[in-house]
Amino acid sequence: MEAVLPFEVEIPSMRVLMETQPEEAKWVQARRDQLNFINEKRLAVVTHGQLYQRRMKKAFDGKVRHREFQESDFVIRKILPIQKDHRGK
Repeated sequence: MEAVLPFEVEIPSMRVLMETQPEEAKWVQARRDQLNFINEKRLAVVTHGQLYQRRMKKAFDGKVRHREFQESDFVIRKILPIQKDHRGK
């Protein structure tokens, strides 16, 4: 007897499906539906990620103070010394 993992019971794997031997056409249709569902979920995740990035960009851009400099303007330039790594190497 083979061990079956708990998640294979809820989401049948190829091994579990082969043991139950459903009708070939029904099995193929079920697999095709699962693959289409995965593609839809992937598209939804990509869309959500893009919307999140737009919101983050809008929030960041709202905090930025825009400044325009002319050629004769003075600007403070701070040169920081090279800091040694305090952890060792």
